[in-house]
Amino acid sequence: MRRIVEGSATAFRALVTEYYPLAYSLAYRVVGDAGEAEEVAQDAFLRVHAAMPSFRGEASLKTWILRIVHRLSLNRRRDRSRTAWHRLGLAHSGDVDLVPPPPSREPDPETELISRQTREQVMEAVDGLSAPLRDVVMLSSMGELTYEEIARVLGVPMGTVSSRLHAARRQLADELGRRELI
Repeated sequence: MRRIVEGSATAFRALVTEYYPLAYSLAYRVVGDAGEAEEVAQDAFLRVHAAMPSFRGEASLKTWILRIVHRLSLNRRRDRSRTAWHRLGLAHSGDVDLVPPPPSREPDPETELISRQTREQVMEAVDGLSAPLRDVVMLSSMGELTYEEIARVLGVPMGTVSSRLHAARRQLADELGRRELI
């Protein structure tokens, strides 16, 4: 941290190398578009670099960075939803995934279609959650954050994270059951 504040490009590069995949993953889960997620992650690290001298260390560096990414992602999603192109459904360029799918062998077209439709329905169900529940699901689905880290990113007590996650899972199970996905 001290080396970054002193202007060490090598130290900052190491920080970006360590946290960029997690930042991108969070941004992608919130905005749902690879290009926008990349922009959000890059913007976040520009802000991290600029704010590094004011970092007080009250939270871990990881949760501080993810809080910045989360806030920028929500802003991007909100701003995007306000554009006419997005309200009309004409701006999305690809399939909606929780994370970009890993490269795999050539699946048959029927399996691929069913998988894509299922992912879309799951994302619709997640998008149908209230913002507080959706945020907890997105952060917990990355699998690398503890409840304590999620609480710090969202600025809520740990018990709130637990209760929101429980409520979100219950609502998702009900909705996915109605859609006959589980």
